Amino acid sequence: MKAQLIKSLGGPESFELTELPKPVPQAGQVLVRVHSTSINPLDYQVRRGDYPDLVPLPAITGHDVSGVVEAVGPGVTSFVPGDEVWYTPQIFDGPGSYAEYHVAAESIVGKKSTSLNHLEATVR
Repeated sequence: MKAQLIKSLGGPESFELTELPKPVPQAGQVLVRVHSTSINPLDYQVRRGDYPDLVPLPAITGHDVSGVVEAVGPGVTSFVPGDEVWYTPQIFDGPGSYAEYHVAAESIVGKKSTSLNHLEATVR
């Protein structure tokens, strides 16, 4: 999968488009194909180095997601592949959403309202 990786701290030039293995959902997790993500203050704070002890480099930031469930891990009961979802990844608990795919705990994911498109769901 393609992901925007931060390899050094600084401005937007710190991002590098990188090819990484597609994540695999574990027990209680869903794999989401990211359709939309947004930039919020936490994302640029991470990039400029405000949390060096919490976000070791290289890192994938991104804290808003809207997309479609592609696969579910064992024990997931609330979602099936094809469900449209949105959520905020758990802060400082793994890779963020600036990637084609993201894995999240079932407990933090919600079904996207059909009245919103994916872009609208990431900025609400």
